[in-house]
This record gives sequence, structure tokens and C-alpha cells, in this order.
Amino acid sequence: MIVAVGAYFGVDVIYARRVLPGVQFLEIDLGGRTRSQAVQLISKRVDGLPLGNIRLEFEGQSWEMDPNQFGFELDGSKLADEAILVGRRGQFAQRLSERSFALVGTHQPIVSETDLVHSFNRPKLNQYLSEIGSRIVKPQRDAKLTIKNNRATEFMADQAGQTLDMNKTVELIARNLLNPAPIVLPITTRPATVTLAETNTLGINTLIARGVSNFTGSPRNRRHNIATGAAKFDGIIIAPKSIFSFIRALGAVDGSTGYLPELVIKGDKTEPEFGGGLCQVSTTAFRAILNGGLPVVERRNHSYRVAYYEPPGTDATIYQPYPDLKFTNDTPGSILMDTYIVGNELHFDFYGTDTGRTIEMTGPYVSNITDYPEPIYIDTSTMPVGGIKQVEIAHRGADVVLYRKVYQNSQLLYNDTFKSHYIPWPAKYLRGVEEANKVEADLNNVLPTEAGQEQTNLPIE
Repeated sequence: MIVAVGAYFGVDVIYARRVLPGVQFLEIDLGGRTRSQAVQLISKRVDGLPLGNIRLEFEGQSWEMDPNQFGFELDGSKLADEAILVGRRGQFAQRLSERSFALVGTHQPIVSETDLVHSFNRPKLNQYLSEIGSRIVKPQRDAKLTIKNNRATEFMADQAGQTLDMNKTVELIARNLLNPAPIVLPITTRPATVTLAETNTLGINTLIARGVSNFTGSPRNRRHNIATGAAKFDGIIIAPKSIFSFIRALGAVDGSTGYLPELVIKGDKTEPEFGGGLCQVSTTAFRAILNGGLPVVERRNHSYRVAYYEPPGTDATIYQPYPDLKFTNDTPGSILMDTYIVGNELHFDFYGTDTGRTIEMTGPYVSNITDYPEPIYIDTSTMPVGGIKQVEIAHRGADVVLYRKVYQNSQLLYNDTFKSHYIPWPAKYLRGVEEANKVEADLNNVLPTEAGQEQTNLPIE
């Protein structure tokens, strides 16, 4: 320590008003230079220096920004001042540490705490950041919950307002022009004035689970049935310790309840019926049940793999009066179902009491894969002669297993295994001929090929 302190004070004498040895800017050695000499060297180096892209990040989103498009110019005087300060700022320990690095020639100027920019196009940068801000902004929202006959007739979860802090963002960019590390965008938040917990005494206070599925490529009737079916569950409140039956809550499925005919899987056939597409709703609910760590009482997979429900093993089929989808609300509070559609995605959100559970799911694991059967052609006189129309897509058979462990307070609460068996399914085509038995099929309700494909990158068990 005596030697170090002696060296510490000796440096002050030898390098008074000069940059300490070992300090560099890019590849320029600034050690021993006066401020004016450092300014001259740095200014010459940064004049016209192309700056590398800066990566801006926020909650999974990212943007690559080219600072050269906004006229950023480094300030040689400020960089020289920064170099002079190395080993001369902060508390004794910081100064000693910086000087130790400088004396062995391994120190680069610390530039993260100062604005090194001489000039830039602020209006242009503001416009660019405003576009990013529009993808980050969230409006402040107070919670609303009105309950009639044990169902929410008005519901809105609280949400804190969120906006991009433009001034801090500009400051971070200016300070980090030479720093390759990504910049996490700063935001300004405004909490809601009314929280969900303040709207009720049922323990409905936070989001406890979410299930999502994608129905891209669905025909018009199927989309209609998905929206109609999902609305049946929107606002339902499930009491603690009760078993929820999907079929019971769904009620009658026919034209009188707003459904349209669409393809459904019945045994070894796929036929148009009222309510085809409702399994998209039950599958989405099943995923919320899984993610919430709730006990599954009853669930059955589809006969064959359906592209809308990939990955396999995470689907749940329903059909009046059986099979059903059932689960238990084993939380201390009630659970409120909130259903909605965003684009081609159906969402099931469960709101209730946070139990502190952690969910660990592994899989799905696929085994015993069997290939498609030979395609089947059905002759019909209801189509132009020679015409061919695919009415069912081929599917491989497989066995699938999904494991779920539910922990509460670090203790294993549930250890579940969900097994699914999918049979191989042939492609089926209608083929137009002059004379044949009439085939009952709505060609507008055929599953399109753009509905997606089976996932093939799943682990094999």
C-alpha cells in the first residue's frame, strides 16, 4: 500500500495537467499529452468517423439505429477532458484503481457518464424516437368490475400508463455512441388510480394465467364460431373449490345460439356441424389451465393432430355431451375469465388471487410417429367433371406426452403427466364425375392448406 500510495502521488507531480500514461482513445495513445495536444489528436481522429449502429431494446423488441443518419459528431474537447479525468475523479479508491490500470497501459477512457456529442439533428431524431415510442406507449387505465348474477358484466383490468422518456433516451444515445452494448429504453410510468383489488371482495386482483392459440387460415364460419364460443366464457366467475365444466358453461350449440355449420371431428369422420371450431376455444382454455397450475379434472385430445392446435399435446376437444374439459379452482379466491381475440389469436386470461405458484413444463415429447395413410378419393356429381377438391388434410399419427410440475412456496404441489394419442389420418378428396352418389359437403367449409402444418422440430422421446 505504501508503494501504491507513493506511486499515486508521484503521478500527480510527473503528469500534472497531462493525460496519465496508458490512457487511449480508440488506437491513439494519449498518455503524457497536454489537453490541447489531446484535443488535436482526438479531433483529427473523429473528424468524419463513421459511428457503428446502436441497438435499442425494450421488453423483447429491438431497433437498430444508425447514428450517422442523424448527424452525430463527437466533440474532441469533451473527449480530451474525459481523458484528463481518468485517475483524477471520484473517491480515493476509484482514482487509485484507474491509475493502476493506466500505469500498466490497459485503461480506456470512461465515457459513459458524459455527453460527448458536439452536434446532431434533434428534430430528425425526435421523429425517429416518436415512431418507436408509439410501439411502447400504454394508456393509463383504471380497473372496472361490475358483477350481476355471478358474472362480470363490465370488466377492465388496471394498467399503468407507459411512455418513452424522450429526453433520457437522447441523453443515453449521446453518451453511448462509442459503447457497443445495447441501450435499454427508459420509460415514464403512471400507476392506475383504481386497482382491480379495490373493485371487489372476491379475491380477483391480478392476472394468474393466460392461454393463447392461433387460428390463422380458418374459414369464415369457423372464425365466427370461435368468436361466438369465446364470448360464452367472457366474464364467467368461478368460485373457490368448485369444479368448472366447459360443456355446462357452453350450453346449447346450434343455429338458435348463434353458431354456423363448420367442420368438426366425429369419430373417424370430419363433418360440417353447428359450432365447428369450438375446440379452438377449449384448447385455449386448457392452455390457461396448464399455465395457471390449476388441477385438470377431465381432458381429452383430438383424434388426430390439427395444425390450429400445434404443438401437439396442448389441445383439448369437446363435444356435447362428452368429452368435456373440467378443472378445479383450488385458489383461495374466485377466478374471472376474460376472453378476447387479437388478429388471429384467441386469448383466455384468468384473473384471481396470486398464489405464488411456479409452473415447470417439459415437452411435449413425440414418439411412435406413423406416416399418412393413402389418400382417399370420393367420386361426386356435385362438382365439375375432372375437378378435384381436397376436403381433409393428411395427418401423421403419434403419441405425445407433456409433463407439468406445480410448485407453491418451493413445495411440489402437483406432478402431472398429460398423454395424447393421435391416429394417422388420410387426405380426402372429392373428385368430379358424370354419375355418382351425391356427397353432402360444404366446399366453403374445407380446412385450407394455409391453416399451417404439424410442428416437426419437437423432441422425440
